[in-house]
Amino acid sequence: RLAVEAAKLLRGKHKPTFTPNVDGGDFVIVINAEKIALSGDKPTKKFAYRHSGYPGGLRKRSIGELLIKHPTRVVENAIVGMLPH
Repeated sequence: RLAVEAAKLLRGKHKPTFTPNVDGGDFVIVINAEKIALSGDKPTKKFAYRHSGYPGGLRKRSIGELLIKHPTRVVENAIVGMLPH
């Protein structure tokens, strides 16, 4: 739910001048990212993937591990996944 609200604000959907192809120019600052709660088995069964660009370079890490080491990346990846390219 945090990521949904942040994505709406970043797109500018709260403004009367919203246009889908124009950057609204808004910023979002998330504090206390390490305190987010994940429901169910997400900490162990959901993975974050990244690729080095080399053959066989796909790496995956569980969201629980990523939340311990880099909690901001978990929130950032969730928000970026909701924005258009």
